[in-house]
Amino acid sequence: MRSALLRNSLRLGVAAFLTAALSLWFERIAYVWYPMLAVVTVMEDGDDLSLQAARVRVFGTITGGLVTFLVHTLLSGWPGVLVSLLLMLPLLRWLGWQSAAGTATLVSLMFLMIPSHVALNWDYVFNRTLDTAVGCVIAIVVGLLFWPRRGLDRMLRLEAGLRQGYAAQLEQLRSWLEGRGERPQPLPPARLSHDLVAMEQLLAQERRGPHGQRLQRQRWPQRLLLWATVQHHWVQWERLLGGLPDRLGLDTEAAGEPTGDPLQAGMARMAALLRGDTLPVLAPDPGPWQSLARHRSLPLLPLLALAEEQQPLLASLRTLSLVARC
Repeated sequence: MRSALLRNSLRLGVAAFLTAALSLWFERIAYVWYPMLAVVTVMEDGDDLSLQAARVRVFGTITGGLVTFLVHTLLSGWPGVLVSLLLMLPLLRWLGWQSAAGTATLVSLMFLMIPSHVALNWDYVFNRTLDTAVGCVIAIVVGLLFWPRRGLDRMLRLEAGLRQGYAAQLEQLRSWLEGRGERPQPLPPARLSHDLVAMEQLLAQERRGPHGQRLQRQRWPQRLLLWATVQHHWVQWERLLGGLPDRLGLDTEAAGEPTGDPLQAGMARMAALLRGDTLPVLAPDPGPWQSLARHRSLPLLPLLALAEEQQPLLASLRTLSLVARC
């Protein structure tokens, strides 16, 4: 069994058990379904499980109950629910409480279970909304105690892991070019894609929570697009590099060749950009690549293709370095 599935199942089971026990212990909770369904909704929505998320979820749920009551004083049945949703969802989005849309909608739908909509008074609205809020609080408290997600921190760790992976591969390639090590194997695209997909999933979850505006300010959607572009050009760049002969890795000083290897210079710029440095843009210059092909008897066209692929890779890394500073 996957560890994530086991953790989520344990969290849901503990939260449901506590909710049912408290609902039966306190007589004021007349309908156990309200807090129980709130627990399931909060766990399924994957809240940020922080105090800010708890405040947003509770206040958003209360807002949904109030909007539903005001609408049902004029309309009843499913037309009333439709109008409630049309008013409620934009209001929650405007207040920044869109993560509470699930339980707020739940309150609106569950209010239809009373025998007569005329009986939908302030006392009923207050008590049922409070029951739902109790379920929200229990679910979030259990999530805080049992394996909190901390999606934003995990995104930062995954991004740091991508930077370290590319930097380590560049270091091995530079060691090979300088004659200090063996030629490394290319980075497996599956591993790079796995981390990138995990970051995209976390971004989709966090954008629904209280960190949505912070993610926009830090340009996380643009950063993920840039990481995808970096991965694409990196795979192509390593594929072209792998097609060149092994004599590309000769030590230039030992062979008596002039310094200024464009490939090593490009790798040094990549490493600096991965560290977060900002470097000026250099215009493409085929001269050093032609000189490299002439001195080491390398095929010119594959070298020029490598140089052509290196330009968008450097441009993507430079843009990523600038965006990450926001």
